[in-house]
Amino acid sequence: MADTKTASIDPRAKILTLINVYEVEPDNQAKLVKALLDSTERTIKHQPGFISVCIHSSLDGKKVVNYAQWASKEHFENFMKQPDTQEQLKRFAGLAKSVAPSLYKVDAVSAEQDASHPLTDDPPRS
Repeated sequence: MADTKTASIDPRAKILTLINVYEVEPDNQAKLVKALLDSTERTIKHQPGFISVCIHSSLDGKKVVNYAQWASKEHFENFMKQPDTQEQLKRFAGLAKSVAPSLYKVDAVSAEQDASHPLTDDPPRS
């Protein structure tokens, strides 16, 4: 993958996390991923308070998870009030059997401190 963007999850950051789980037919999984990515690149990431989006697809083809970070609940709510946002959400829902969004705060993160990134060719550090 040429795209080297990363997102950070930090419990010290007082940000809002949206985790949206879409249940899909396997034939629609890639379509939904593309729709989410296209909308994010075209409009969502340019909204005030937007921090990041990570889009995950399940290995069985039946789910797509959208993990989004916003600077505050107010920023997210303002984004949700926009007519364009509602149109996008309808388009996403049209590709899914069900949609389950929830808002979160990060309580804790546990990670190995000095591990090489698993997607690089770098040997593990000792």
